[in-house]
Amino acid sequence: MFSSIKAWKLGAALKARGNATEAYSAVKELGRMGGPKAVTLLVSALDRKDGVARSAAREVGRLGGPEAAEALARHLPTVELHKAVLEALSVMGAEAVPKLTGLLKDPSPNLRCAVAEALGKIRHADATEPLIQVLTHDDAYAVRVAAAQALGEIQDQRAIWVLVATLKMRDESTAEQQQALAVLQEAARIALHKLGDPLGEKAAGGSGTLEEQVARMESELKEVADHHPKLAGELRRLGERDLVEVMHDLVSASEEISWAKVESRTPLLAPYFDTYEKRRETAEQVGRELLRRGGRKLLDEVLHKELNQYAAVANWWSHF
Repeated sequence: MFSSIKAWKLGAALKARGNATEAYSAVKELGRMGGPKAVTLLVSALDRKDGVARSAAREVGRLGGPEAAEALARHLPTVELHKAVLEALSVMGAEAVPKLTGLLKDPSPNLRCAVAEALGKIRHADATEPLIQVLTHDDAYAVRVAAAQALGEIQDQRAIWVLVATLKMRDESTAEQQQALAVLQEAARIALHKLGDPLGEKAAGGSGTLEEQVARMESELKEVADHHPKLAGELRRLGERDLVEVMHDLVSASEEISWAKVESRTPLLAPYFDTYEKRRETAEQVGRELLRRGGRKLLDEVLHKELNQYAAVANWWSHF
């Protein structure tokens, strides 16, 4: 009961107008208290859009919790709070990623841009695939630029091919769209530079026409590996989570092929997944290792719980 009364008093203090000392003190005290009630009260203070709100945002990020990430993200487009909210989400780190990636489909382009920027600040690999989808499908160029920049910050090698494909995009129909495409391609070049070799210097400042640069990059990329990067070393050294992530990447590649057929375009695939045989070989390689570690029980568990009984994988693993 005492804590409820204290929370009520602090909530009332948060409503003090202007840069009132009691409002700042309430923010700090709620941060010390912690718990869902404190987070809810601090979230309510974000609507002030002032110094108290910025202080509250930082405390919300530090406390975390189910309500925190989405509440913070919704205030990302608010100019007065943007920097403080970015800082708070960065503190939350991986905890904020699922909520943020969900907001990449929000109707507001401004929010989608801000969310992509936040994911770039967090730099968590789980954001790579959602950002790739934004880069290839979002109808707002500004959002796609933000996604390219974020992928450059995350530096996940899975983004290489989609960034190269962005450099290959053809002329748009209007001068405005052409200018927006040029901005996007510059963001893709910078992102590729941050990803490092084999694209680094070529992507940022290679000589020749755009077509020549892209052709050179594609040629060098094809020489990097025919196998998924996680499978480049000794298979037995990989953790179970790594093996599952390889299979998630494989399923994503298969789904990309299906979507490309529907949309009448060339699928964006990494070289180690660009043929049926490579995908099958990878699936069987991982399947044999899982079977060695945990028998058919582990294999079936991964297939059902992690891969949702994906038909192609079920077929490739059926003879084990």
